[in-house]
Amino acid sequence: MSSSDELPRVSVIIPCFNQGHFLAEAIESVLSQTLPAGEVIVIDDGSADNSYEVAGRYLSVRRQRQRNGGVAAARNRGLAVSDCECVVFLDADDRLLPNALELGASALAKRPSVAFAAGMSRDIDGTGAVATHERQPLVSQDHYLRLLQDCFIWSGSSIVYRRRAVQSIHGFDESLAAADDYDLYLRIARRFPVYCHDTVVTEYRRHATNTTRDSAIVLTSQLEVLRRQRSLLRNRRERTARRAGVRLTRRRHGCELARQIAAEWRARRRGRALRDARTLARRDPVSLARLLVGLA
Repeated sequence: MSSSDELPRVSVIIPCFNQGHFLAEAIESVLSQTLPAGEVIVIDDGSADNSYEVAGRYLSVRRQRQRNGGVAAARNRGLAVSDCECVVFLDADDRLLPNALELGASALAKRPSVAFAAGMSRDIDGTGAVATHERQPLVSQDHYLRLLQDCFIWSGSSIVYRRRAVQSIHGFDESLAAADDYDLYLRIARRFPVYCHDTVVTEYRRHATNTTRDSAIVLTSQLEVLRRQRSLLRNRRERTARRAGVRLTRRRHGCELARQIAAEWRARRRGRALRDARTLARRDPVSLARLLVGLA
């Protein structure tokens, strides 16, 4: 591995919305890196809790506040005010493992044409304990094609990006309620080579307030991301891959939304159930039909 003096500097940007109870762990995971971060920036996205105060406990951490605009807006703000050659977007409820920055920066230093280096992620629960030992797939080629089929990168916190690549595609799309990271992976991988390695570098925390817990938002956003790729596809393989991705998204998140609707109906949250059913009707009518048969 290259000496730290030869590696590019890395900005770590931590968008935070009401995650003050996890934020200290995220910050401390950055401060414990084998390759020190060039800068650490917390963007408080209009939190109503003590997130801004938690960030202020660390003298080496810069913090900025903004009105709530969503995680994509917070990431873009962090990108705009940071200045290192490389950048990591660490979610405030996740943690980096100690070698995350060194591995990613070293991979980019060895591969000048690569736009990002993505490692592996593992799930932890609300207490920080490892929740599963399932491994995400390692993809070594045809990254854009494989991303059309499935978002095989489980956590955006596992990626070290080259700044100029992110800036060249104008950062994260703030119009998306979720899956803005998936959208970024696709737009980058379509234009640039990317690299994935098989070392676990980040811990993704699964808890009750994850955006990914809302299947209606995830289903809608991921299908919209794939819809936007449709006019950019260059050949039959890519068109076939995108259709496979749409089917997988519906099978995975449409079925989950159907289960969510059934639970809401049984709990007599009828307004929420009907709202989600309308979303399912628009995005995955097959899963809605199966749900109605099951409720009949």
